[in-house]
Amino acid sequence: MLLEKLITPKPKTTLYFVVFSLIFLTIPIIKNHSFDFFNSNQYGLFLFLSSTFFILLHAFGLNNLIYKNDVIKKENLIIATVFVLLNTFNLQAGIDLFSSFLMLFFLNFLLESYQKEHPFNEVFCSSFVLSVIIIINPIMIVMYLLLILSSLVYSYNNWRSYFVSFLGLSMPLIFYFIFKSITGQKIDLNLIYNLPVISFKDLEIIAFIKSYQKIFIIFGLITFISILEFFNWLYKKSIRSRKSFFVILAYLILSIIISSFGSSYNWYILLTPLSIFIANYFTYTKKRNLANILFYVFIFTSFYYRWNIVI
Repeated sequence: MLLEKLITPKPKTTLYFVVFSLIFLTIPIIKNHSFDFFNSNQYGLFLFLSSTFFILLHAFGLNNLIYKNDVIKKENLIIATVFVLLNTFNLQAGIDLFSSFLMLFFLNFLLESYQKEHPFNEVFCSSFVLSVIIIINPIMIVMYLLLILSSLVYSYNNWRSYFVSFLGLSMPLIFYFIFKSITGQKIDLNLIYNLPVISFKDLEIIAFIKSYQKIFIIFGLITFISILEFFNWLYKKSIRSRKSFFVILAYLILSIIISSFGSSYNWYILLTPLSIFIANYFTYTKKRNLANILFYVFIFTSFYYRWNIVI
């Protein structure tokens, strides 16, 4: 079965995964007048290829991050595969793809703060990375709540940690002031922390889901089963894995909020935590026959969606 081959994969399996991912991600090139688009836009092909590269890099980075921090202890390629299958990206989502990639560093520093009484280095680095992400994608300021929640889960919630996190958030802003002063340019704070207007009316994500209703029903069913599996297995996990999953669960919830009230392209921020929960189900469930059937359905649905999407 395919799932079993992705658990403790051989080097040959990793090579097959890369080839599979490249074929999957480049499907739109032969669809939806993509060649005409690339001919009319000289940067289109570069953006497409660079996005494909970042998705593969992100997939491997996420896979290694989760295994290295003992969130999922079985070495596997399932996380990377699920992440690629969910990434039916659009060229206009470049900022969100890059923001999601940088969030790997933010998440890694948070997970590494486990069992450290004074994880000032991890707190500072995670805050610094988050500040850079906020400059690129301002709505990501919501993710500062994840840092606060992590301090509660990992028991280092004190004023020194929050002061260090404030320093980390401030450093990119200070660099911005220095650069503008040296170059003699006008300092415009609106260019940095210019949050979008949040409205409950006409949420873009709802229209986005309605456009692919049947596909999202399948994705939603697999996600629901994965969340149930997580809570069923929670008591069996190690303390570190359990606490780390609570941080990732908070990441998932905050990503849903960002996806709901930001641009529809903020959907890509949601894919990292979603991939972890889905991969956890495919890795640990005892119902292997059902898991394999759902995995093949997941692959088919992703290919169908990828075939129909306009880049």
